[in-house]
Order: sequence, then structure tokens, then C-alpha cells
Amino acid sequence: MILKTFEEMCDDESICKYCSATDYGEHKSYGTPDGQVFCEGSWCTEAYETYLDENDGNENLVKYQNSTKLLNKEDFN
Repeated sequence: MILKTFEEMCDDESICKYCSATDYGEHKSYGTPDGQVFCEGSWCTEAYETYLDENDGNENLVKYQNSTKLLNKEDFN
């Protein structure tokens, strides 16, 4: 399985499925003592770390996989 980059997950909002602050993508906001606050990317870094942990990945693996993907794409052009 090729893991998505942080940017890819943010672009397609699949990162929300890994965000505990938004009930794993159920809401686009989270509660505070002052009321609801829209997420606006506040917890995306933590959500991405959860994604990597759940898929036995790390930043270096994602970078390697994506550079390999680019090299392979160039081979076919």
C-alpha cells in the first residue's frame, strides 16, 4: 500500500477520518468551553501522525514511496 502524503490527505479531506477532535470526520468543528470552533486544520498534524501509526508508516517512507512513484511515472513517458 502506498501511503498518501500530508498534502494529499488534506486536499481530499481524507485526513479527517483520523482526527479525534472532529470525531474522526463526523464533524467539521470541535467543542471548547467557549462553544464550537471550526477545525480549519488545527489538528491535521496529529491526525496525520495517527494515519501513519495505523498504517505502520513514517514520513521517510512516504517520501520514498512518492519519489519512487514519480520515477516510475517518468519511465513510462
